[in-house]
Amino acid sequence: MEDVFSGALDLVRQREQGALATVVAGKGSLPMSKRAKMLVRPDGSITGTVGGGCLEAEVWAEARRVMETGKAVFQTFTLTAETAEEEGLTCGGSVEILIEPLIPRWPGEILEPIAELRRGGRTALLATVLDGEDPAAGGLKMLFFRDGSTTGSLGDTTFDTAAAEAAARHRQFADDLIEIFRPFPEGPRILLESIAPDPVLFLFGGGHISLALARIAKMAGFRVVVIDDRPAFANRERFPEADETLVMEMEGALSRLKINRRSYIVAVTRGHQHDKTVIRQAAKIDAAYVGMIGSRRKIKLMWKELEAEGIGRERLEAIHAPVGLSIGADTPEEIAVAIMAEIIQTRRKTMGKQVKVYGTSTCPMCQRVKSFLKEKGVEFENIDLAIDRERIQEMKDLSGQSGVPVTVVDGEVVVGFDRPRLEKALGGE
Repeated sequence: MEDVFSGALDLVRQREQGALATVVAGKGSLPMSKRAKMLVRPDGSITGTVGGGCLEAEVWAEARRVMETGKAVFQTFTLTAETAEEEGLTCGGSVEILIEPLIPRWPGEILEPIAELRRGGRTALLATVLDGEDPAAGGLKMLFFRDGSTTGSLGDTTFDTAAAEAAARHRQFADDLIEIFRPFPEGPRILLESIAPDPVLFLFGGGHISLALARIAKMAGFRVVVIDDRPAFANRERFPEADETLVMEMEGALSRLKINRRSYIVAVTRGHQHDKTVIRQAAKIDAAYVGMIGSRRKIKLMWKELEAEGIGRERLEAIHAPVGLSIGADTPEEIAVAIMAEIIQTRRKTMGKQVKVYGTSTCPMCQRVKSFLKEKGVEFENIDLAIDRERIQEMKDLSGQSGVPVTVVDGEVVVGFDRPRLEKALGGE
């Protein structure tokens, strides 16, 4: 799946026109998610999507006008029940979409840094002026990096400062962040969104299941890395969709790879002992997902062996084994679909969570909860009750407790530092 930012960078470098559409907000049952993007090229071809159907056709037409005028628009598109029925859709509602012409100054200031960030697996926050007196203000952007540095400008130092303060409130740089705020009553609105790299699927084993899984994962927007100790099973000819094919021994392989909370690991090697070697390593690191193929009997025996080696039961139970959703899959292609479905389910469960932590800065257990959430890459509202005492009653009403910490995940209350319950609330099994 081509990246809209890379496509935009190519167009600007070639001094060609183009328009970038971004879904900012929506109401009702709509065929897209917030943060969906679509790049429209001069020849009318597109990369990405804002939902398809009649809505996308309207956005496409507006994008063509934006290319002609060179002026950004921030527009509400309405998909009525009647229109949806005519198109054979079951959705309806309204959506706000920003459509911007590609600006010549973007490459050095915005698009090149974004491309470099995504290649390096790093994140940033992007601020964009949505409206204002200047009809071309949509070209004003500012990029905030984790180290505190910035590039670009919103056209006014007061806006830059306000955006920097907003970015500082989101230190965790959650992958799904999107926020609109108006820093001054008479000023323009500003869109703040996260720029994150694609998730990475590490496939251990280059057999039939991996062949199908690599293709599906690439279509779903994942970077794909295939690892096998046999050159004939890890090469670009066999896996043309893969971003990397690595020939290496399974023992010690994970220590040579960059594994983080955007990493998804699947062990589908040619044998039980190779799977075990991968899982032994994977159980000791914090990836977003670890899955292994195998019968329940094989898994039960392996877990006993790994427990005897000192790996905790809690870590083993977090592994998806047998891997994949239970849909009766039989062929390698069907098994690949089941695995990818489970990966997507896991990924989406951990995105968009509203998390609050009630505690104090002097509470050791509160610090453990916050450290745990940070390790998971979860953004949360930190409510220091020693400072914000008015919210003590709010915490008591939610939890029925007076002690801290209290963590609330989408309305589910977890008292103290209860790791299994936190894992489950955040989307674990």
